[in-house]
Amino acid sequence: MDYDKIPNLDDPYAKIRERFHPQSGANIIEVLYGAKNPDGTPKCPEEKDNDGHGHYLALEIDGSYQTIMWRHPDSEGGYQEYGDYIEKSQMKDIYDNGADRKHHPLWDLEEAIREKKRLLNKAEQLMKTWDYDAEAVGGLLEKFSGIFDMNTPKEKDLKCQYCELAERNQRRIREREQNTEQKRRLIEQAKALQGSEDWKNTSARMKELMEQWKAIGNAGSGDKSLWEEFQGARQVFFDRQRRHYARLEELRAQSRSRKQEIIKEAGSVAQYSEDWKGTHERLEDMLSRWKQAGSAGKAEDNRLWAEFQGIRNDFYARRKAAEKKREEEFVVRRQAKAALVAQAQGYAGARDYSAAAAERMKGMSAEWKEIGFCGKDYDEQLWSAFRMAQDTYWNGKKASGEERHRQWIEKTRDAIWRRQERIRNIRRNIDNLRDRLNTTSNYDKQNQIMDWISQDEAQIRELEGEIGRMEAELGRG
Repeated sequence: MDYDKIPNLDDPYAKIRERFHPQSGANIIEVLYGAKNPDGTPKCPEEKDNDGHGHYLALEIDGSYQTIMWRHPDSEGGYQEYGDYIEKSQMKDIYDNGADRKHHPLWDLEEAIREKKRLLNKAEQLMKTWDYDAEAVGGLLEKFSGIFDMNTPKEKDLKCQYCELAERNQRRIREREQNTEQKRRLIEQAKALQGSEDWKNTSARMKELMEQWKAIGNAGSGDKSLWEEFQGARQVFFDRQRRHYARLEELRAQSRSRKQEIIKEAGSVAQYSEDWKGTHERLEDMLSRWKQAGSAGKAEDNRLWAEFQGIRNDFYARRKAAEKKREEEFVVRRQAKAALVAQAQGYAGARDYSAAAAERMKGMSAEWKEIGFCGKDYDEQLWSAFRMAQDTYWNGKKASGEERHRQWIEKTRDAIWRRQERIRNIRRNIDNLRDRLNTTSNYDKQNQIMDWISQDEAQIRELEGEIGRMEAELGRG
């Protein structure tokens, strides 16, 4: 053993011992030093002798010394600087008298390690069940972290185990927090649905929520209260649903009675009636009341409806036969009106605006009224076509006259413009002639120019007269 690396506390007579401590996994360094002979000279300390030696105890951890007990020698006052200590020679007597083990720091360390193991083992056991109490595990781990740690190898191993358990527990806590949040969302959804009257869809939705609830893991200590709240919300809806169906049975009985009364009324009104419109209106009123009577249950509704519909079908079959006879009369009238439509369209397409054609178009309107009604849909369609042909003809006749009038106005205005242009040209010629008149001294030439000017002025007066007459005609037109 190499003692040179072990502290001797400045005492060349010190006794230094090193041994392995299996409980902590560290080496223990023990130094006895500072012993004195009676004459005060230093000596090698004897553990059994009361020679006033000091006692130093440390753990070697990663090349450094962790002091766990230090009692100074009597020559330095003998005071205890670290840890409580009882000499081993006294321990047996003390233990035999019932003293606890906390009189030696190593035993305190061993007890701390044992307690840490116990806490971790207990936490490990709790965590084997899926619904374990995470808060209880957290309490055990909190106690573990509160125990003084000397960082020995064994404590490091326990610390690793502690960290792994703490991480697992935190994951579980986070999972349960997430589960709690998910379950609260399901509770809110269930509460939002508990007042619904959409019984079928809401019932299916409540079952879906239950399946989602089952798929969510445990939520910890509050899981039971969450379940009670969730189930309570669902139960509110299902209780209302049960009351609704009970009330529905009562309403079905009332509905059956109302529908039986309607059937009796329909038979008395429609059996022999030929008042097609009035009876139809009464049957439609009964049908409206039938729809408002509510449901008597699917099977009963089908039976009652077949009886009611039989009465209605018999009436409408008789009405249909009467309408068929009337329709035959309408066909003849439709053919007559269609012939008038074709004739009117022919005149409109030919654009014959003669007096004879106009008179014939007027006569067609009188013939139309004499033919009479030919059925609502056909009558409106034929009338629309006839009216369109009539409008086309008369609008075309009007447009034809307006077009001729427009062309006359356009030609008249064009004639006025041409005459005005001629007047402007003549006036320019007169100005040129007067310039020539002022520049010539030939008497004959002057007389000739004067004659030309007179002729031009006469022509202007004639053109202005024509323009005046044309403008007067435009004013009257």
